[in-house]
Amino acid sequence: MTAKKPTEDSREPPETRMLRYLYIGKEYMEYQPGNWFVHNYFNIQRVPSIEEMASDSETELKPIEIINSVFEKDKNLVQNYETIVFALAVCARQTKSEKLRFQAYSNVKKICAAPEHFLLFTKFVNNITKSSSKKIGCGHGWKRAVDDWYKSKSYMELAECVTRCNSRYGWKHKDILKLAHLPVGCLKASDKTMLPDIPDNILVQNITFCYITHGLKEVKKIFGDSNSPHLQERPNSLQVMKYLEKIMEFKHCEDEVSAASLLEVNNFTLEHVPGHFLKSEEMWNALMTSMNYTTLLENIQKLHNLGFLKPNSTIVSKIVDILLDQEKLDQEKIHPAHILITIRNYENSGKPLSYEKRKVREEAKKQHPPPPEPNKKIVKTLYTALNLSFSYLETTGMRYLITIDMSKTMQESRVWHCGNMVPAEVGCLLALSLLRSEKNVTIATYKNVGIHVTNFDKNHSFAQAYTKLSHQPTGIVNLSKPMAWATFQKKKYDVFINVVDMISMNNDTSAEGIKTYRTEMNLPDAKLINCVMCDSSYRKETVDKNILTICGFDQKVPKIIEAFSKSSF
Repeated sequence: MTAKKPTEDSREPPETRMLRYLYIGKEYMEYQPGNWFVHNYFNIQRVPSIEEMASDSETELKPIEIINSVFEKDKNLVQNYETIVFALAVCARQTKSEKLRFQAYSNVKKICAAPEHFLLFTKFVNNITKSSSKKIGCGHGWKRAVDDWYKSKSYMELAECVTRCNSRYGWKHKDILKLAHLPVGCLKASDKTMLPDIPDNILVQNITFCYITHGLKEVKKIFGDSNSPHLQERPNSLQVMKYLEKIMEFKHCEDEVSAASLLEVNNFTLEHVPGHFLKSEEMWNALMTSMNYTTLLENIQKLHNLGFLKPNSTIVSKIVDILLDQEKLDQEKIHPAHILITIRNYENSGKPLSYEKRKVREEAKKQHPPPPEPNKKIVKTLYTALNLSFSYLETTGMRYLITIDMSKTMQESRVWHCGNMVPAEVGCLLALSLLRSEKNVTIATYKNVGIHVTNFDKNHSFAQAYTKLSHQPTGIVNLSKPMAWATFQKKKYDVFINVVDMISMNNDTSAEGIKTYRTEMNLPDAKLINCVMCDSSYRKETVDKNILTICGFDQKVPKIIEAFSKSSF
């Protein structure tokens, strides 16, 4: 069932609603994890605020200003960068303001600098054009943006982009170049006599574009190979040609040992690996040399299912080294939530299946054999990494009161969209994360009368913290209790967080509770976050820009809480 959009949204400034969309995918105050492509988040009707601003000559450029502001100051807190790319595409394809269209296309090379984002922008622009009632083509603006994007890359940067990310989201660079009618690949094999007269900067561009549209075989017919005399005096063209030859040698190599060696020598990444080597243990061993932390977390279950994580294997030792690499933990800002979700999924043999997939599996005549038991050494190392990761959290400087329902339901039911975790674990994770990163944090549980404040040792491991939390008093949940207690105690907090299994709309008094607290304590911007662990949607008609509802959980939730706490949206 689709969440109903609150009626008060129309009374909020379009700037506020657009900014909200960039962070949580909606123009109203509710975040839900999941596959936003499947659930149609990237539909022009999801962000009407852009056309509203474009229709007014005083605000027509405001959408691109918002996008640039978020990109330059806060993009690390935007957990689904696709919303920024989509908003840019909407700006580029709306028909209310020509100035906004021009500015949107002018910013493509900056906002969509990564090739995957550029291909996604193309997909969004194409989808918006198809769904439009006005049958219009891509136009000169889009063609100019495409031309600018390719020309903004250095010769080697472009070669690396198109080989590492040749296609995404159903689009290829080849498709884009043909659709944009760029003047590339204009030389033919019969034009070899012209090569000595072509400047190096033009020649290197022709080599790369010819590779994109026709492949290396045609490139060699026209331009020769890296041993050709006319390339020896052109260092840029020679370097690109050698790189393309190495790429093709790697992709067409049949021997996994030789291919693994080529990968290490040339610093290729997982995205360069051809499909026939994705099940090669030798290849994965080589990939570990340069693999980043996030990619490893996302592929541990796959490596396990392939049977590579045998006790005392070389690849297990390499995985352990990466997981305990504190420099990588710090550089990539890995949140404990990402590691804990990985642990729970790995312990339970993969991500939780959706209802339909479970139904199909249960009804299948031939049951799939379960994968082997998780590698105990890796599980132990993941727990060590989890406790290390708390040390690299960044502070917001806010004052928090987090209240967690520790009832039996919270300790036994499953989190929506994160089905291998129980709700109480999420509450403990959020509480411990705040305790480690902030100076002023109060942790409490619900009891029949008011709340029970718990004294936590900030140096506790996650397991120790969860054990202590599970022994705290429990009682009737009322989301306004934390605010009432804080008002009575004259305690000042900037952010209240409630972690519960479900909310009854009929009995939800949290909005009234936070309003009373703001008035009584003279804190007009005090915020409330209701984390609803076991419900996929919470539909309530009232709107308060300082009340956020989060339904379910994923590794992005802590950063969304951080962005909201800092008033980013």
